[in-house]
Amino acid sequence: MALRPLAFSVRLRDKDRGRTLHIRNDATDTSRYVLEDASDDGETRTRRHASAGDAVRDAAQTWRNRLN
Repeated sequence: MALRPLAFSVRLRDKDRGRTLHIRNDATDTSRYVLEDASDDGETRTRRHASAGDAVRDAAQTWRNRLN
């Protein structure tokens, strides 16, 4: 029996500031997750995580930092 990774995706968008956080499965290593922090000016920062929980924690911390 083949094991498939969990298909998981989250998108948080702040229209006023033109920022988007997107968590998805890594295309090269399906057991890892990628957090993309993009802005409307074209700048995108990418961070890779070993688990979905780590990616969500990083996204939550990034989102909270943006509000302050």
